[in-house]
Amino acid sequence: MNPAIELFTFQGSLFGWRVQLALAINNVDYVCNYLDPVKGEHKAPDYVALNPRGKVPLLKHGEFFVRESIAILVYLDSLYPEWQLFGNTSQEKAKIYQQVCEIDNIIVLPLFELIPPIFFGGIAGKEEEIIENFQKFKVEFTMLNDNISADENWLAGDKLSAADIAIYPVVRFVEKLAAQEDVSKLNIDILPIQEKYPKLGNLVQKIDEMPNVESLYPPDWR
Repeated sequence: MNPAIELFTFQGSLFGWRVQLALAINNVDYVCNYLDPVKGEHKAPDYVALNPRGKVPLLKHGEFFVRESIAILVYLDSLYPEWQLFGNTSQEKAKIYQQVCEIDNIIVLPLFELIPPIFFGGIAGKEEEIIENFQKFKVEFTMLNDNISADENWLAGDKLSAADIAIYPVVRFVEKLAAQEDVSKLNIDILPIQEKYPKLGNLVQKIDEMPNVESLYPPDWR
């Protein structure tokens, strides 16, 4: 009997959401341990003993631990070869990893500039900076949208891959940020995603319709 899979994450963590998506879509039973960042549970000694960096997500499988969302997806993809999240051929693997690397090394970066003022500091006096960072998303979303071919429908091929799972929470979080009352008054012009970037919006919608995905949506985002 395989040991139970446990996931440590935050409610609404974009990176933890990726792992949850992969597990939910493939109907894998697992235990989800939600840590409370407000209480500093990710910095508590018992958790730091498992993950010295004090970050989420962290996957526990028996006595084996793996951190970083993409590394976790790689591990799970090897554990369940039928998933094929990272492709089969050399070209498929290259396309998927290329897209995943661009998402994590380029596309998500403006989030780290937007989250502090929008959620913690107030946007007064930072309007131009906020608009500039949303503009980066508009450029990247346009590129992603244009790269989705009509006959493939996914970011890196003709079936769901790690690239799609990596971008889904990012798109949903950008929507959340852009819909904040103070932000919506600025000249962002990025919503609705489904209209501005229809192929990217269709990709996100298809993931929404997959089994068990609806239950993963952070409750405070509704």
